[in-house]
Amino acid sequence: MISVVIPTRNSEEALARTLSTLVTAAADGTVREVVVVDGGSDDQTRLVAEGTGCDLISGSGGAWSRCAIGAAAAQRGDFLMFLRPGVLLDPGWESDFQAMAERRLRHGDSRFAAVFRLASDDDTLGGSLKHYLLRLFSRCAGVTHPDQSLIISRSYFRELGGFSRRDGLAGVDLIRRVGRRRLLRLRTPIVRVTADGQSDTLTGGGAAGALAALLLAIRLPVGVVAGLTGRRA
Repeated sequence: MISVVIPTRNSEEALARTLSTLVTAAADGTVREVVVVDGGSDDQTRLVAEGTGCDLISGSGGAWSRCAIGAAAAQRGDFLMFLRPGVLLDPGWESDFQAMAERRLRHGDSRFAAVFRLASDDDTLGGSLKHYLLRLFSRCAGVTHPDQSLIISRSYFRELGGFSRRDGLAGVDLIRRVGRRRLLRLRTPIVRVTADGQSDTLTGGGAAGALAALLLAIRLPVGVVAGLTGRRA
């Protein structure tokens, strides 16, 4: 049913923890394959991927570019799931998704995508405030955070043109093209507990990333945001 694509770079511990939350879904056939696209790790990331039966391939560029490579390489699932290393899925996530997908497919509609509910493992005041502001920004900008993952039917992904950008705004661009009406939000919470050295932000770091976030919050088109912040497709 699902081909999981995970972009890695020095993600040894993060990858291992994420893969552990896919075991049950792999055992019952929900997850048909896991494609790890590694961007040149010099730790044990590749050994973790190979030792757990993932399909390991090499890819250059940022995380979204490697996601595009993985999507092209994946063969077995009718759905593609883009998952960041270090993100943990709650038990039963596969049942939540299957129920949602079956309701749509029963009516002959495969043109949809789904994301998980973003949770936080930081119970401090600062952590709670950061989580609240992130959710507020996502609603205002009409986007989702990369940690929420994305599951999309392979046919709809192709219809939309996949990741048409190769910069840090590629995920935002795809979510905007899916649109609110076809973006379903699963009840299952998802939390990132292990960093892996890749960007934790939605739009990238530095002044350009902060400006991009501001421009997205006022609903400017992704292409305009990219031009104003010096991004290239």
